[in-house]
Amino acid sequence: MDYAALLQKQKQLTLDAQGRKGKKATNKHGRAFLEMLFANKTKPSPEGCWVRTCFISYAYPASTTPLAQLRPILISDLRLETHHHGKVLFLRTIGHPTRILAVQNAVEDQSGGVDRLAVYNTHPTTPIEQILPKHALFALREPFYKATVDGGYTIRVDHPSDLIRLQAGDERVPAAFSPRLVELDKEAEGLKADGNAAYGRKEYCAAVMLYSEALQTCSTEVKESLRYDLYRNRANANLLLQRFEAALADANAAIFPLELGTEALDEATAKLNGKAYYRAGRAAYALRDFARAAEYFRKVERCSASGDADAEREGKRAACRLEEQKTGRYDFAAMSKAVSATRNNRLDHADFTIRVKDGDAGSRGRGLFAVKALKMGDLVLCEKAFELAFASENAKEVYTMVNLNTNRASMGAHATLLFDLVQKLSHNPEQARVYFDLHDGGYTPKIPPQLVDGVTVIDTFRVEAISEYNRFGCPNVRSSDGASMKPRAGLGKNDDDDGEGEDSQLENSVGVWVVASHVNHACDGNAVRAFIGDMMIIRAVRDIGAEEEILMPYCNPKNDGPATRTSMKKTWGFECDCRICEADAGTTKAQLVRRRALSKEAVRFLENNKLSMQHLANAASIRKAETLLWDIEATYDKTAFANNRPRLALTALGHWLCQAYNFASSQRKVIECAIRLLRDLGYGISVANKKVKIDYSCGCPDIKAIDAAMYTAHAHYSLGERKQGLYYEEFAEGLWVVLYAEKQGFRERYGSS
Repeated sequence: MDYAALLQKQKQLTLDAQGRKGKKATNKHGRAFLEMLFANKTKPSPEGCWVRTCFISYAYPASTTPLAQLRPILISDLRLETHHHGKVLFLRTIGHPTRILAVQNAVEDQSGGVDRLAVYNTHPTTPIEQILPKHALFALREPFYKATVDGGYTIRVDHPSDLIRLQAGDERVPAAFSPRLVELDKEAEGLKADGNAAYGRKEYCAAVMLYSEALQTCSTEVKESLRYDLYRNRANANLLLQRFEAALADANAAIFPLELGTEALDEATAKLNGKAYYRAGRAAYALRDFARAAEYFRKVERCSASGDADAEREGKRAACRLEEQKTGRYDFAAMSKAVSATRNNRLDHADFTIRVKDGDAGSRGRGLFAVKALKMGDLVLCEKAFELAFASENAKEVYTMVNLNTNRASMGAHATLLFDLVQKLSHNPEQARVYFDLHDGGYTPKIPPQLVDGVTVIDTFRVEAISEYNRFGCPNVRSSDGASMKPRAGLGKNDDDDGEGEDSQLENSVGVWVVASHVNHACDGNAVRAFIGDMMIIRAVRDIGAEEEILMPYCNPKNDGPATRTSMKKTWGFECDCRICEADAGTTKAQLVRRRALSKEAVRFLENNKLSMQHLANAASIRKAETLLWDIEATYDKTAFANNRPRLALTALGHWLCQAYNFASSQRKVIECAIRLLRDLGYGISVANKKVKIDYSCGCPDIKAIDAAMYTAHAHYSLGERKQGLYYEEFAEGLWVVLYAEKQGFRERYGSS
């Protein structure tokens, strides 16, 4: 796909539309046309994959003004390409909704004026009938009106929090929409029954609205038990909608206090309290407050004389999570076996983050620092994704995201992640505060999440800005069937790693890990990350001192240091000052030009000389590879790249030579080339009295380093030098665990010693 052309086209359309800013819409479609357009319910999507485009338009802030402070406006008063600040538009849907790029429906105002309403950034899995159902009432704060590509017009909603669903009896509903007169006590019971029916049909959004309306309708004379029933039922519906903070509040509100009865609650009431405590426990668990969840589950068991098997099971699960939080002890092998390339990627484990803390990192802004000294291979942290979009979970829809604010376009799970985040943050304000505390690249205005008219205000554009700077590509999801065991480390904070082969969908998975987002970049960082499902595992690649900053490569280090730094500057707005970049900065322009030319020649050579047992290297090709290697090595300044500083442009050819000599069973040459490859990756090797010492203080962890160590190990074994071989094998296995979180796949790749 030509992303540049797509981006330019959208920018031109937006620019053309700006020429009509402030003008009144003409030749509008009438009611009959709109009723016909939205006459039928959406038919099921055909089989196959849909490619949808998500356009992130130029940013504007979400409305934070309460409805009571806004002045009503009619559709006829709307002006094109205009945000109508200080105004509110009351609407009623008159058709059946559809979804293309947005969820749309025909709407009317209290004067009978009609138009289209389009709501963007809603979650694809949310039924459109729950977003813009027919005959529903809405208040749209500070509406935005614009022309559309098809020649029509639409009232566009980019921030779902700007659109407030109103209940029929709401006093803010215009009289023209004829609110129902209700008999209070009877209506509350009826609404509860309707809510239960909606719940039974799995229409959980509708159920929540009906329970909410019943609670508002309840008079003070209604027996208290009805209110507790409604809170308890709404808690369960909110749980299923993943509105965990609301579910927790409802469950707590559903608990009968002792003073309602005697000193001890009767058995039936205690049982109802047990249900409320159980739902509170599930909500607290989902919010990762495992201590609180465990306490709720204990209360469930106290509400029943015979105990509660479900609460006992959930209590034990919460206790396991608390142990993980405290000790950092995980069964990574079991975790790896639990995931799959297409399912079970969301694991049930706690975060282990007590070894790190965030703090001031000087010119880097905020950073993450070690609380205590760590050794090479130690677990730095283990964190479950705050939100993660697996490409494999949305196989029937592929999104292309075009962001006019950043001039970027991309394909993959980026749009799905945005929809996931908007949905999560909209219904969990405390979690929204955690998310909005992350770096946003200087986005303004910074509107904090706040409750306005009963809705959490979420600035969708800022959600995406934070995602741009903090999301991680998740390329190496582990699988028990080996489907995603390609030997490659997930080093990139960004998600621009090239997808290839059967892993391409997995490599397009992206997510946000809040604690890990505070880790700053260095090409030669002291830590790297791996993924098992939605768990990120960060380990030290060298010794880290107490109070030392944790640093990771945001992207796989490239051969061309200046090009990497230019990319960093463009993408994240900073220049790397690590030891590799510092050494490259001292390289002359002539040396860089020469290195780039030779590196291109090396790429062509490697493409034309792929090795296998059926295609061995001949003497001429080996001489060519060694000559190229020496020529590239000459472009590295010996002083600048002393003390084992990595020389990455040499590593691909070095790896090829190891393979070539290994196929030829030239064991001494294998050892010589492999040790040189390790040196080019920053690992210092010294041998004294047949004892091998490996200095990893400057090493760049990479699968090629593991390969080099194992080539050396097997060469020593072949020469009868088992003791020396074991040093290299131990190093290789340890580095494998650092890169891939656990040992699975190591023996499958390298065999038994």
